[in-house]
Amino acid sequence: MRSSRALVRADRRHGRARSTGAALACVVLVLTGCTGGDAPTSDGSATSGTQQTDTQQTDTEETTSPTGADDLTPTSAPGPADPTDPGTAKTGLVPPFDLGRLDGELREQTQWLLERLTEGATGPSEEEAAERFSTDFLEAVPADQIEPVLTQFRGGPALTLSAVGEVQERGDGAYGVELTLTGEQPLRLSLGVDADGLIDALLIQPGPPQNLPELGSWEELDEEFSALGGTTAVFVGEVSAGRCTTVHASEAAQEPTPSGSVFKLIVLTAVADAVANGELAWDDELTLTAPVKSLPSGELQDRPDGSTLSVREAATLMISISDNTATDLLMETIGPERLAAVMDSVVEEPERRAPLLTTQQFFLLGWDAPDVRAQWADADPAERTALLEQLPQDLSGLRANPFSVSDPAWQDGVGWFLTGAEICTLHAMLQQQAQGEAGEPLRQILSANPGLPRPDGARYQAFKGGSAPGVLAYTFYVETSQDGDPGVGSGRVLSVQVSHSGPILATAYTDLTQAGLELLTQE
Repeated sequence: MRSSRALVRADRRHGRARSTGAALACVVLVLTGCTGGDAPTSDGSATSGTQQTDTQQTDTEETTSPTGADDLTPTSAPGPADPTDPGTAKTGLVPPFDLGRLDGELREQTQWLLERLTEGATGPSEEEAAERFSTDFLEAVPADQIEPVLTQFRGGPALTLSAVGEVQERGDGAYGVELTLTGEQPLRLSLGVDADGLIDALLIQPGPPQNLPELGSWEELDEEFSALGGTTAVFVGEVSAGRCTTVHASEAAQEPTPSGSVFKLIVLTAVADAVANGELAWDDELTLTAPVKSLPSGELQDRPDGSTLSVREAATLMISISDNTATDLLMETIGPERLAAVMDSVVEEPERRAPLLTTQQFFLLGWDAPDVRAQWADADPAERTALLEQLPQDLSGLRANPFSVSDPAWQDGVGWFLTGAEICTLHAMLQQQAQGEAGEPLRQILSANPGLPRPDGARYQAFKGGSAPGVLAYTFYVETSQDGDPGVGSGRVLSVQVSHSGPILATAYTDLTQAGLELLTQE
């Protein structure tokens, strides 16, 4: 099955490549179907055992638009070939390619790349890649890894070029464009070239799936979710000037509901506050130590002790791949007072404001301390804080038996519980923080992984999801052309939180959430 998402990108604007060898490995695995998922499920945070867990990531690789712009307005490209015609190819991208108004090196590089996606195409060789891609790109993605990525697509179901977006100026002589490829498994392809005409950004991600339910109202979405079993909390809000106004809230969304790794928005908000107050800088170096390493998802737990990374990199990993170690490292760095200040401004009931679990505490409490877990649900905040002192000192027990993370723990109050309105408020606060100089990286961090395919009506999509045994959550902040100027913090939020007493089969919930995203952009 074709991957849900593929990224090959180097970021020259910040003086270094952002992708790493580990990230590339993830891309290749996803492309070859090694994840085994039916559809992109939520981001969560830790992969322990046979189920996704709230700190677990599945099929949600980092995906940042290479153009650096929020607004990619598609224009039609006439005359695509018909892949159902016996005379045309049955796999890969089907010629001809009408590139419309593209010109210069952007057109030439786009034409070259599209030809590499056709049936029977080969390459690029390492020598050709060196001529086509920027040095920064190739430092992030080795030349010999590019052809295997492209091979996955040219061997897949037939695609045709159906739309060419407007050329996006990225500054310093760099340009980008987004293409729409239609077929059984539609794709969006974004390509950027630098001032030298070399490819420095390449993103291939899914287009909206076909045959989604057509929804006429949010109440209809509630009914569709109800038919799937479990409890689904659906919240829709409008965001402006750092505030959230409720548009729709299902009955379940009005109560605190398990949110999984969505709580990491709280951590990111607190980090941005610390930067704005001069207590921290995005380029400050953090040091990994053994005690802070959590369970996956993520990659930092595999880096050597003593490794360093910037605050910005840790924040990006925390959101884009839901890295648990990055989360705990940031929580340790900013401290409980800064986190408590955010909780006080977001969470309504005082009894839910503390303690805010780290991901390590979540695992230990849920699956390595049954006596403590049995007392947790009925304990007040002070008692819970004391109970955390009784947890095992490290994760060695769970690392030796990862399959023990399997039964739902949310029914015992283990996890991070938020209402739909609180999640919407977090998205609103982050977009407001992004308006200031200290919050400049936030929009890129939040949109690095769109979670699900971006609907045609969306020009910017931020995402944070979560999953755990019996928990699945998707939360999106989306901007459309109806929301005013791009990047000013005015948009819409959709939050979907699923809780179940047993395993969750994510595909149906994912498809309905995608249908909800489509409805969100049409309102």
